[in-house]
Amino acid sequence: MELLQEKSQQEVLETMELLQEKSQLEVLETMELWQEKSQLEVLEIMELLQEKSLEQVKVEAHELERFIVEGQETLVWKQMNRSYKNYRSSLKKKWFKPYEEDPEEALEILPPNMADDDWNYIVNLWSNKDWKTMCDKNKYSRSKNFIIHITGSKSFQQRSEEKREKTGEDPSRLQLFEITHTRSNGQAANETTQEALMKFKRLTTEVAEGSLQMSGDEMFVEVFGPEHHGRVRGYGDGISPTELWGSSSSTIRDLQMQLKESEERRKENDANLLRQLKESEERSKENDANLLRKLKESKEHRKESDANVQLLKEQVNWVESLLAQVLKNIAPFELA
Repeated sequence: MELLQEKSQQEVLETMELLQEKSQLEVLETMELWQEKSQLEVLEIMELLQEKSLEQVKVEAHELERFIVEGQETLVWKQMNRSYKNYRSSLKKKWFKPYEEDPEEALEILPPNMADDDWNYIVNLWSNKDWKTMCDKNKYSRSKNFIIHITGSKSFQQRSEEKREKTGEDPSRLQLFEITHTRSNGQAANETTQEALMKFKRLTTEVAEGSLQMSGDEMFVEVFGPEHHGRVRGYGDGISPTELWGSSSSTIRDLQMQLKESEERRKENDANLLRQLKESEERSKENDANLLRKLKESKEHRKESDANVQLLKEQVNWVESLLAQVLKNIAPFELA
């Protein structure tokens, strides 16, 4: 390639050394890859390398490839929201709480990688009385949640993915609840959660034995009560009923479609049953006709047989009579 012919290996190496330390072997390997590219592609690569190191380009390309999440944008935004909340919580704990009584002092201490305007805004927010009242109310509401998970920094989705990688199958709702609420020793984080787990096991056993008919979703309602609006227990934060089961309108359409398919299958089964019954009746009539014919033939055969027997009897009687007459005629000659 003309561009590569104009540049010596040493020139390429010097260009690369301006960006990062690389061995000559790595540069040669890179050049071999470039041989397969067009001159325009090589020029674009060289321009890019003049601004960023090759390692940076590789990392950025990996990030672009890694975080292509078509169809999962909602989950990504929710995860970003959780990450932002966690970051803000750590900021508050480390950089605001120690100076909470004197917000002005907190403003003087800027956390690393934090812009002045952003820090001023968030300190003023945390110092606001209405904000504090709302936070205290939310904290009290959270304290009423006695079911405690043990996932730590990992999301429920991460735990679900780990289980799927081990078994090759996605865990059920009940299995995921047990995974996210049971320690390695098999015990839950507190007594209330342990009682819920025991109820689930009892219901699962009864269903397996056939003494109870109940789905996994119905078990959750049995143990925890009805679902709260917009939330689904057992799947972690960020999973809504719509994402899990679809919207109510789509659910109704699915049910209507299932009902229609069920009705069509019922009609088809009824038609098949009627056809089989008709065929059975026709076979029964045919069998009855054959039986009557055979019975008639049997009667005729019996009549014929009776006639033959009667004829035979008559012939025997005639022979006996004839024999008696002969014997009678022979007797006088024997006396003489």
